[in-house]
Amino acid sequence: MPEGDPARASDVETRSQRFVALISVAGVGLLTAMAAGAGLQGFTHIPARYWVIAAFVLAGELFPIRVPRGDDVEEITTSTTFAFALVIGSGATGAIAALALSSVVADLLHRKPLWKVLFNLAQYSLAIGAAGGVYAALGGPSHVAVHSLAPMLAAGFTFFVVNNALTGTAVGLAQGVPVLGYIVGDLWFQGAIAAALLSLSPIVIVVADRSLWLVPMLAVPVAAVYWGATASLENTRLVARLEDSLAHMTDLNRLKDDFVAVVSHELRTPLTSIQGYIKTLMQLSSELEEEQQRSFLQAADRQSERLRRLIEQLLVVSRIESHVEPLSVSLVSLGQLTRHVVDELEPRAHGHTFDLRFDPQLALVETDEAKLHQIVSNLVENALKYSPPDTRVTVRGVERDGGVVLSVQDEGPGIPPYAQDKIFDRFYQVDSSATRAVGGTGLGLYICRRMADSIGGRLWLERSTDSGTVFCLWVPRVPPESNDANEQGTRPPERKIFLLNR
Repeated sequence: MPEGDPARASDVETRSQRFVALISVAGVGLLTAMAAGAGLQGFTHIPARYWVIAAFVLAGELFPIRVPRGDDVEEITTSTTFAFALVIGSGATGAIAALALSSVVADLLHRKPLWKVLFNLAQYSLAIGAAGGVYAALGGPSHVAVHSLAPMLAAGFTFFVVNNALTGTAVGLAQGVPVLGYIVGDLWFQGAIAAALLSLSPIVIVVADRSLWLVPMLAVPVAAVYWGATASLENTRLVARLEDSLAHMTDLNRLKDDFVAVVSHELRTPLTSIQGYIKTLMQLSSELEEEQQRSFLQAADRQSERLRRLIEQLLVVSRIESHVEPLSVSLVSLGQLTRHVVDELEPRAHGHTFDLRFDPQLALVETDEAKLHQIVSNLVENALKYSPPDTRVTVRGVERDGGVVLSVQDEGPGIPPYAQDKIFDRFYQVDSSATRAVGGTGLGLYICRRMADSIGGRLWLERSTDSGTVFCLWVPRVPPESNDANEQGTRPPERKIFLLNR
């Protein structure tokens, strides 16, 4: 089930779609107008220099360099170097034709959606058109000379500004972040790449004017940069994975130490109590009244039950982590199951009132009853444990999104904001000190979430304030056929430098 504000998400999507549509129409319109203006004569007697450079434009589009940056993937394409060279040597119309066609061919071969193909084509057309217009307006010649440097700088700057503004706006709108802040935050990286790519364009023209046979030699340094950058990025990824593994191992070691300390304390406490009661009975049984003996035995029984639950938790975690617990599916009534849980836990309540709110017509769910029982039991037990005596624990069940949502609400002090993202972590406890008021190993919510995942459901913290906490569990009406979709990683979105690819 999606989280967040659905209305805001819909508004963000609408604005993004409108912008993409507007740019697509404008760019395709410009491309059509320039093609119509050039006419058939504009595409006859094309010099060989144009075709050679256009071939490099296509190669640059087909083989981008992918750079991982945070959650995004940047695509650096060398096509802009040769496309801007065409602006200088052949004018905006020829450059747009080569870059637009290359973009379409590459996007189709990479199986991108039609709207991406159109937006990329339009983005290139508008950026190249603006750069070509500035170059022509400043009297830029079709060859490289000293007096052409100023028009080239102005045209290159125009290309960068227009292209980066279009890309940044589209990505910012899609992510629902301030557009200007997104563009400015990425300005230095984009500017450095643009300067490196566009500064090579005059060299392409100089080499082409010298001899077309020398132009393919540019492929050698470009290929070297491509393979070198690819190898460097792979090394960077390997180093990042190594650092992540090291950090993960450090966290595991810390968790292991915390676990040993917590479990030692949790095991020692009931064992010490049991030993104390038994030794007292053994030594003073003749002096104790029957009621006192019974009280000691009941206390020892409670501590042994506490010890049993702790050992059972550890065994459950072991089974979960080794994936050896298959689903045993049956039709389950969440209302009846919750009533059974409440009946089991009521003797351990301290004057708590249970408020069960289930629609009598609530749909049955086809799921693993034992796992669902343990999840609900842990949630209700947590509500009892972390809320004051004589308060209310409310359990609701409603149908939503093809399943049933069960919520457990207490009237406790709540979970501190800094801990709310960690409470489902293994062994995590808000208060892990030896003098904490409430015992436990920090495994309950971890087990609940893993079990919820195993039955195809979801468990999350709905809210937690100083007036109480609400946990929600969504259970599908029917179990998933497989968990392949949950196990596969989600590929991060891509953003191509000088070509939006999101």
